[in-house]
Amino acid sequence: MRSRSQKPTRQKKEQVPAETEAPEGLGNRISHLRRTKGWSQRELAARLGTRSSQISKFERGAYRPRVDMLAHIAELLETSTDFLLTGCEPGEARDARLRARLPLLEALPPEFRELLVAFLDTLLKTHETIRRAGKGGGKGESPDQRS
Repeated sequence: MRSRSQKPTRQKKEQVPAETEAPEGLGNRISHLRRTKGWSQRELAARLGTRSSQISKFERGAYRPRVDMLAHIAELLETSTDFLLTGCEPGEARDARLRARLPLLEALPPEFRELLVAFLDTLLKTHETIRRAGKGGGKGESPDQRS
């Protein structure tokens, strides 16, 4: 047991390197980007016109920022709202399965690559035609599953 005069020791906060993978979760990404800029929660709050307690709540995941606040946070942290919400930049391939197969597909013989491109073009045109007709064609839905 500690006596009353003993104070708990505080652990030093580690500096997060600027070049790491995107942290999981909106709050962690806000915190990571804020610390990368060298700002305290109070500094970010002042720039946003809010209280540091609000920034703390965002970073802990207790509250999610409104859309207008999210856009302002992204602007100040020099990132996109897409990155804050998903950890991915706009236009970045979202499906790792597709990305992983690209080097394998590029290694195919030229005649197979031509067939693959023709197949993909047909698949995409068919999907677009179905989408325009308003008959579904959503994620993971096959033609047999539509009513």
